[in-house]
Amino acid sequence: MPAAVRRCALAALVLVLAAWAHGVAAAAPWRVVIIRNWDELYRVNETRERALREVLLENSPREIEIYPEQLDNLRFNKKYNAETAAVLQRQYRDIRIDVVIATGLEPLEFAALYRDKVWPGAAIVFMGVTDGWLENWKRPSRTTGITTVLDVAGTLNLGLALLPSARKVYFIAGSSEFDQRYLDQARAAARRFSGRLEPHYITGLSREEIIESTAHVERDALLFYLTVLRDSQGQYGGPYNTILAQIRERSPAPLLSAVYTQWNRGPVGGLSSPSDEHGRAGGRLVRRVLDGADPDLIPIAAVPAAVCQVDWRGLQRWSISEAKVPGYCAIVNRPPQMWRDYFWQFLILVTIIVLQFGLLWVVIVQSRARRIAEQRLRERAIEMARVGRLAAMGELAGSIAHEVNQPIASILSNAEAAKMMLDRGSLDDGKLREILDDICNEDMRAADVVRSVRKMFSRGELNLVPTDINASVSGALRHLAMEAARRGVTLETALGSPLPVVLAEPVELEQVVANLVVNGMEAVGGNPEGMRSIRVATVAAEGGVEIVVSDNGPGLSQADAARVFNTTFTTKKDGMGFGLSIVRTIVHLHGGRVGYEPNVPRGAVFRVWLPATPEA
Repeated sequence: MPAAVRRCALAALVLVLAAWAHGVAAAAPWRVVIIRNWDELYRVNETRERALREVLLENSPREIEIYPEQLDNLRFNKKYNAETAAVLQRQYRDIRIDVVIATGLEPLEFAALYRDKVWPGAAIVFMGVTDGWLENWKRPSRTTGITTVLDVAGTLNLGLALLPSARKVYFIAGSSEFDQRYLDQARAAARRFSGRLEPHYITGLSREEIIESTAHVERDALLFYLTVLRDSQGQYGGPYNTILAQIRERSPAPLLSAVYTQWNRGPVGGLSSPSDEHGRAGGRLVRRVLDGADPDLIPIAAVPAAVCQVDWRGLQRWSISEAKVPGYCAIVNRPPQMWRDYFWQFLILVTIIVLQFGLLWVVIVQSRARRIAEQRLRERAIEMARVGRLAAMGELAGSIAHEVNQPIASILSNAEAAKMMLDRGSLDDGKLREILDDICNEDMRAADVVRSVRKMFSRGELNLVPTDINASVSGALRHLAMEAARRGVTLETALGSPLPVVLAEPVELEQVVANLVVNGMEAVGGNPEGMRSIRVATVAAEGGVEIVVSDNGPGLSQADAARVFNTTFTTKKDGMGFGLSIVRTIVHLHGGRVGYEPNVPRGAVFRVWLPATPEA
């Protein structure tokens, strides 16, 4: 073999292998590790992570595998993190991770310290870190994230708006490292209110002492709950901690909070970043990194901004007027006030009642008018019944027209083919006989279709017989072969074997397949030539047989997919909307089910399942 030929062959082989490797890599799933702080059942973890996962998985072009890991430095010393990293290194030794999501400061510190050892090559995206905690932090390579807002100053302003006479504020905090971080941030914010609010700190106490202390604060003071994840006795708060509710019941002073997930659990209100929106923003950021964005070029920002929320029940608890709530705050949990919120509904209801009494009075005093009204009502009922019969006849006529259209089109195609061969002088006796046989078969099939459609709208019993699914599918495709060739559509089959026998009417079963395939031909008609394909497969599934018809057309929108089997629904400009409705009717009459799902990467998939015979 000449050297030039060998070089060309080697280059071609390299290109083929490179293309194959690229295809395999493109199909590989993204793998993501989520390191959460503390128990997963804390509301902040639950709310934020649920929103994160929803956005992360929504419309993802590739499968995403999520590996959750958990740190618990509340109950275990940080010195154990090195041992945890060693265990994780062995665990992920053969798994390549694309992104490590750190949901909190301690997970971020862990990821920054051990990422290169445990998950080499992975990017880091963090969230759930309070804004301002990373001022002196050295940002690792391939790391980005978003922070959340703990708006202590804004919450204090809200407290002063609700209770203008307040001169003192009592901050409540636990003894854990995280509790003290929040307390330091509260101290810094309190300095901005010097001369307006005198700060006091309920900290370094046991849980019982904290609750008791809050019961003796001044009535015209403000009580500000930060976090009590662990008290001075080392007692762990846990995700179901009831200390907020206990403080609310005993405190004479309004209770404030700047933590979003503490609202609706006792405080009258506060300002904070919503945890669910923060999780969604984090999910969008992770998707950007997975899609190829450089983490080092994405700035770190506080997302979303703090919002203000006031609990109506808290206003009632501490006798605060709604008029004192600032206009930028939303009032939640307010029960509906019937006359204010439903004025027009009440007016309409009263009007209806008055009109009904008037009508009853007229009916009672004017018996003759009542008889006339009853006679008119009977006449209208007769007219409505007539209209209903006409509508049923119209639906039956539309169904027959839709179903007969396919064999008629096939007859026309055969006739046109015969005419063309006749014009070219290539029509011999054998071809003519074959064409005439096809025309006869299609004519008989049209008659069978008319009988089967009429039977669907009658009260007659179906004549179900043991049927070979593959034979019915092949028969339907044989009828459609010429139409597919005319449209430039490739029909692919993957018929499973062996398959259970089903009880069915073969003609109606062929019509189901024909309707789905013709719909597929319409769908792929907009594709370029050579790229119009429909695949029909059969497979044993769930104690029956499944027929799967898939195409590579544009598919359906989410709104259209929800009503695709409704009568009169159609995406075709000149369609009547009976095709898929008839498919559903036939399948249901056979005790089966039909469903739609999007094809990947594009197109539509229709699945028809029919039960096997009891003997199968």
